[in-house]
Amino acid sequence: MTKLSVERTPLIIAAEINMINQQTKKALLTGAVEIGKRLKEAKALVPHGEWGKWLEESVNYSQRTADKLMQLFDEYGHKLPALSGDDSSPNSPPEANLGYTKALILLGIPEEEREQFVLDNDVGSMTRKELQEAVQEKKQALQEKDEANKERDQAIEEKNDLQKELDEKDSKITELITQNTELESQVSDYKQNYENGQRNVTPQQKEPEKTPEETASARKITDVQFTIHRDNMLSAYNELLKTLAALAPTDPKLKEEYRETAHGIVETMAKRLKVYPPEIQTNLKIRTHTTTLLSAQKPSN
Repeated sequence: MTKLSVERTPLIIAAEINMINQQTKKALLTGAVEIGKRLKEAKALVPHGEWGKWLEESVNYSQRTADKLMQLFDEYGHKLPALSGDDSSPNSPPEANLGYTKALILLGIPEEEREQFVLDNDVGSMTRKELQEAVQEKKQALQEKDEANKERDQAIEEKNDLQKELDEKDSKITELITQNTELESQVSDYKQNYENGQRNVTPQQKEPEKTPEETASARKITDVQFTIHRDNMLSAYNELLKTLAALAPTDPKLKEEYRETAHGIVETMAKRLKVYPPEIQTNLKIRTHTTTLLSAQKPSN
């Protein structure tokens, strides 16, 4: 029985060479991962400070090369059975067709993004330079995405802080309004009681003096009124300062205009409060006793 001979062609030879190259690259990656595994094992056993010396004397590796091999094991070690298996298996990961060099380059991409990147970019057919450029672009895109997410999270946090501050101010305003309402009610009751008492007093009767309890109550009402108005004034002043501070970097001209206006208002208020209520003044001229006498002594015409 004669054996069938297959004609050798350049196309068949090229296919065989490419297959051998692919198998060699795959074996190199698998071997590198296995070496990285054993290097990590050895590093845990070598005494502290002796690692570099052990690498040089025992395996003739630099620490940089050893670090790369151990990193390959960290990133691809859990896929090692699949990497050394059949490429055509449906469970075979995309990295199964990669060589040592491309596997190293792909370490620049986070593991959770790496597999999809290999599928989207046909890494197997890329040159080393093309892969390096594609990885750099991906890293830049991921960095921009991360920065955008950080800015978004910061904006959300600032919004939440602002909302919290507004809620606290609303609560404070509600509390002041409640206090003011209660105060107005007390003043109204006090005024009504006073008017009712006045109706029962005859013209000949002397107005009764206020009891210590009434005096203390009136003082308490006045204190509450003053506290509310003082706090409102301080709160408004602080908000005005915040507005001016926010305007300073964005619109200095408008900030200065507002500042001068506010300064004028404060100066006017300060002058008015220097003596308040103001002393009563009159335009009437009072003739003194001496002037009257001199006028009476003048001879009549």
